[in-house]
Amino acid sequence: MKKLLAVLLSAILILSLAACGGNTDDPEKTTAPAGDDTPVVQGNGEVKTNLFTLKYDDSVWNHIEEDMTNDEEYCYANLQVLDPDDPEYYLIDVEIEVSVDSPYDFREDLVYYGFDQYEYKVNNKYDTVDIGGAKLLKYDDGDDTVLYFNRVEGAGATISVKFDTTDVSDSRIEALVKGLTFNLEDTGNVDGPWEWEGEAFSTEDHSVTAGSLTLKSEFIPFEKYISTFETFNHSIAAVGDRIYVLCDGELMECSFDGEVLAFVNPVELPEDDYEIMSTTSDGSLWLSGSMNDILRLKDGKTVNTYEDIDKLVMHPSGEWGVDYFTGNDCNIVTFSGDTFTAEPIVFEEADTIMHVSVDENNIYVCASAADDSGHKVFVYGKDGTLKTTLCDSDGEGLGSVTFVTSTENGYIGFDGNMRDVLLWDNTGAFVAEISSDELFDTHYPWFCASTVLSDGSILTIMTEERADRSATELLVFNVSGF
Repeated sequence: MKKLLAVLLSAILILSLAACGGNTDDPEKTTAPAGDDTPVVQGNGEVKTNLFTLKYDDSVWNHIEEDMTNDEEYCYANLQVLDPDDPEYYLIDVEIEVSVDSPYDFREDLVYYGFDQYEYKVNNKYDTVDIGGAKLLKYDDGDDTVLYFNRVEGAGATISVKFDTTDVSDSRIEALVKGLTFNLEDTGNVDGPWEWEGEAFSTEDHSVTAGSLTLKSEFIPFEKYISTFETFNHSIAAVGDRIYVLCDGELMECSFDGEVLAFVNPVELPEDDYEIMSTTSDGSLWLSGSMNDILRLKDGKTVNTYEDIDKLVMHPSGEWGVDYFTGNDCNIVTFSGDTFTAEPIVFEEADTIMHVSVDENNIYVCASAADDSGHKVFVYGKDGTLKTTLCDSDGEGLGSVTFVTSTENGYIGFDGNMRDVLLWDNTGAFVAEISSDELFDTHYPWFCASTVLSDGSILTIMTEERADRSATELLVFNVSGF
């Protein structure tokens, strides 16, 4: 009995000392107040990596071990709460990623999830959540996505904890993040400049001689640079004295004095994923995109909308256009007011279509060849008759041509994948390829789209990462001499 009493007294003394020791001089360490219902990690599950450790309830969460990555500068884990009624499906899926890398992807995610880069960095606008020794931003779409993420600059690391769930308020989400600890070493890393700190692109006029032709380029800056995290889906179109620029799904009307593009008005669109623009001789601007209604605009206002057309490229007359998707079975669409008729057409020499251009006399189908000979440009008449095929100097495939039109001397094309401007003669015979660094003084651009001006020159729009890597810009050049 005495022995039992001594044990009880010792236990009381230990508890008293522990209670007295609750106050510390370290303000970063706090204890939960009595009655706190913060989830406590239970179970024996543990994921240990070089950059983070996770303790979790293995009676709740299933660790997909075969998907795990544990490298010095990249660690990844995937866990799921399986549906008890059908274990082939999950109720919650979480991907935990920590990577020591450049800040580019993190800054892209900031914008994608609705955070303003300047407000984040300069004004410290957004609240954070303390998780595993790191302060993380929280994004919650109220539906099926919860994301905790941030940049730990001193370690040069990006943290991302992303939940895909049937219920964003599920308590198991909070319980899991309580088991995280991040193991990041402050190496004194300083990230590169933000876009407002970096140097915007600029260059002089350039010219390149190719055979008997001398192509010239003139850089046409916007009055304020445009940055983007989207490489491919931008467009440009000229309507009278106005230039329309489609960037990240937003349409801008610009004035053009021959030297600078100045913003005039934003043009409201019903969706933000339009990609392709065409202009017609009546001053109309046509827009199409994935799964969207076709829009015909005039003076910045929507005049007509058309359903059940995929991607549309218009003939300059405004009377008809080519409706295409990816296969070689397309339609010639003829418009009459608010209605249209569609006549099937098959471009037999093409297989997977990447892009279509239409000018006064030709339809240019930029596609992988049906005979597996690579990416080529097939030049057709409106009736589907093949006129010629545009290839490289060896008669073989190109990269990914995003714009083609006819010229006095033949044809000109812009190859986004190879970063070359291509020339052919009137028979379709290859003449020359001119690299983007020679003609535009760029490093590795993507040619997004082009439009022909009234004087016959071409405005081409492209994306290019700045030399200091502070941003990717949308650039416009005027090309002539072909």
